[in-house]
Amino acid sequence: MNVVRHARGWSRWVPMLVWVSAGWAATVDPAAAPSELRPGTPVEVYVAPGHATTIQLRSEQKIAAISLASPVVTYQYDKVLNQLEITPAAHAAGTETNLNLRIGPHVYILVVKVVNDVRAQYLRSFVLAGETIAEDEAGLAQVPPAKPAEIDLIEAVKTIERARADPVFRSAQPMLRLEALDLRYQWNGCLVTLADEAQFLDRDLLVFRVQWINRTDTALYLDPVQYGLFVGERRIPVIARYKIGVGPVIYPGQLETVFLAVQGYRLSRHNDWRLALPPDAAAVERMGWGRR
Repeated sequence: MNVVRHARGWSRWVPMLVWVSAGWAATVDPAAAPSELRPGTPVEVYVAPGHATTIQLRSEQKIAAISLASPVVTYQYDKVLNQLEITPAAHAAGTETNLNLRIGPHVYILVVKVVNDVRAQYLRSFVLAGETIAEDEAGLAQVPPAKPAEIDLIEAVKTIERARADPVFRSAQPMLRLEALDLRYQWNGCLVTLADEAQFLDRDLLVFRVQWINRTDTALYLDPVQYGLFVGERRIPVIARYKIGVGPVIYPGQLETVFLAVQGYRLSRHNDWRLALPPDAAAVERMGWGRR
């Protein structure tokens, strides 16, 4: 496992300015960072018999229609407060149903699961995709830049991986946002993917995952410092990099996974992020197979 942290300066292969400043200390009120609802994408809500669960919608838009698939729960909608109260039936533990909410032209899906354990949630807050930026990223201005040594990228990656695999753990991380990117780039006959990003709102920290497989019959050289990030035409400094595995040489058939961290620039996860890679020939020349 390689972790690369950067001081201010230039990389030999990918010129990269790096910000060094004071550490972070600010936090953001979790109530200001609700979960995101996306049209057609199911979101799980855990409720418990004998208890009501409140679903707050932080939007000016109201629910126009509600479809309930099964009577294992009942609901009441308060249009003034723009919130739902969901109550499961007395003996409904172990069952589930879905509530489809029509808001404007879109349908949003809540998968309601009735449980008798610690997964039960009594309050959930949501914003609608597209309305999130001003709502949950407003606190970024309160977070100061961090020193490279203060970025624990390995721990951040562990949190991200667990949140992707465990929806209950993810729902308990109000400061974490996960977004798929799936941006693909051709490099030396391989498809390199800027797969996804994670945002820690309370740290003003963005973590990007890069993945690709060497599908050639030749070992290729690609050091973690050679990956860069752009927003539009602007190069964004990467404060830390974390590579799964050891060494910059990627052998035929080998999977390469690298995480890139950006901190302290108050940049939205919704920006036009792009991946920067070195020229194709650089990988071969660095291995010594270029000019003979």
